Amino acid sequence: MVTASFLCKHLLIDWHWGEAYFAEKLLDFELASNNGGWQWAAGSGCDAAPYFRVFNPELQQQKFDPEFAYIRKWVPEYGTAAYFKPIVDYKMARERAIRVYKAALDERK
Repeated sequence: MVTASFLCKHLLIDWHWGEAYFAEKLLDFELASNNGGWQWAAGSGCDAAPYFRVFNPELQQQKFDPEFAYIRKWVPEYGTAAYFKPIVDYKMARERAIRVYKAALDERK
């Protein structure tokens, strides 16, 4: 969910790209779950999360991985000088996503 929210809402990437990537990579791929999950996270589909629900990856990490165990398993350089500086301002990206989604909905009225 965090990855889907980040791609769709922070980066404004069409959910189909993420869905296709995970469809190819997942060992336990199941079309309805993958497709539906991406639509939900993108704020589209029949049972979508509200467009204004935008997960903050840092807050999710603090809540679910406060010791950085998962992150450091897969990204051992996290928190060191070798780790890249952030390139996405989460606050700005969240505000932009909400503005873009709202404008798209207003166009449909």
